[in-house]
Amino acid sequence: MRNLKLTLAYDGTEFSGWQIQPNVPTIQGTLKTALEKLLNHPVNVTGSGRTDAGVHAHGQVANLETMRSIDTDAVLRGVNALLPREIRVWQVEEVGSEFHSRRSARSKTYEYHVWRSYIVSPFHCRYVYMFPYEIDTVAMDEASRMFMGTHDFTSYCATATPVEDRVRTIFESEWRRSTEEWTFAIRGSGFLQYMVRTIVGTLLYVGTGKLKPQDILSIFEQRDRRLAGPCVPACGLHLVRVDY
Repeated sequence: MRNLKLTLAYDGTEFSGWQIQPNVPTIQGTLKTALEKLLNHPVNVTGSGRTDAGVHAHGQVANLETMRSIDTDAVLRGVNALLPREIRVWQVEEVGSEFHSRRSARSKTYEYHVWRSYIVSPFHCRYVYMFPYEIDTVAMDEASRMFMGTHDFTSYCATATPVEDRVRTIFESEWRRSTEEWTFAIRGSGFLQYMVRTIVGTLLYVGTGKLKPQDILSIFEQRDRRLAGPCVPACGLHLVRVDY
């Protein structure tokens, strides 16, 4: 059996997230269908992680095993010919049997895009969250730095998250700003359900004065989701890169 690593991008707007679900379109399900048609045998497609409904990816990684000898360039061309235009595979590589797209990952980088004007282009609105209100950037930057390091993120993820170990390490947490679009970049060892979107919602609360920067650490300690800010919409969230 050969182990193939796929790097792919997708517009998640019309999909119900990565993971296969009955009776709804998903990235994993659509990719699996295309690969099975191309390779002519059942495949299990494993992703580096599950993106939620409406979340986009520029550098998602998946892997699968195949018994076929078709070369990687032919797989690349063939699978893209079978996929909808909202999903593109950038690269196909043959890797060792020990490679696993999720377990082998060392870190992931996400970006959240916030649009700072009252008007968003119809060609851009699917990929940003419009938030044109006044923001204290100094307070928000101070709060952003407090997410760095190793913490228990119980307060900053979905209440129903089934994962018991909610400790994650954050290596990067910063805002990059232009006139109309602000981007929050965060790189970590892993992420829980709604974690990035809740962090951004909390930072926007700090920026608008509803929370103070020093509240961030207190919210960590209390492990209570109700104390953090809201979970902002999925449309602004982008999985940028997975590092191995």
